[in-house]
Amino acid sequence: MTEAQAQFLALLRRKDYEGARAYAEGFPEGERERLLKGLDLLEKDPEALEDPLFAAEREVVLGVKAVREGRREEAEGRFQKALALDPLHHRALTNLGTLYLERGELEAALDLYQKALKLYPDDPLLHENLAALYKRKGDLDKMVAHMKRATRLKMAPSGPLDPLTGERKRPFRFPLWALFLLLALLAYLFLHKP
Repeated sequence: MTEAQAQFLALLRRKDYEGARAYAEGFPEGERERLLKGLDLLEKDPEALEDPLFAAEREVVLGVKAVREGRREEAEGRFQKALALDPLHHRALTNLGTLYLERGELEAALDLYQKALKLYPDDPLLHENLAALYKRKGDLDKMVAHMKRATRLKMAPSGPLDPLTGERKRPFRFPLWALFLLLALLAYLFLHKP
């Protein structure tokens, strides 16, 4: 697997299909068509997707569909298969952890959530799930901390994608202290004109 394909997979793991689509545009024509076709199938007909590059994401998508339709055993199998195909798939870990949380297996869920957190600490849904878990465990301090983190992540403006890493660029923010310094300097210069 090339580094560019690895970056593409990182976008899939985050379910940033729009970003993956934009990133695919930088690939040579044949590979670009393959990636765009895979993305289309993920969104429209994941059962028909046979490309091995998309295998783990396909299992996660089908697992989520199974959860929505009440087929939790099938969903668990799909999330486990996704992890066998791609142990770095944080959404597979998160979704499997949520199934365990629903069954009351709090320690197993916590273990999966912590693994997912190491892979992608900026997932607001993961922090919401951790908050729910800590609420059930009675640890209100950790519950509140994760809810605050989830809220901050949801409210943070998202910047454009970095074409090399696939990461979201944060917009530049002028530091407040620098603004005060600049205003003080301007005031000094204005008041001390020769």
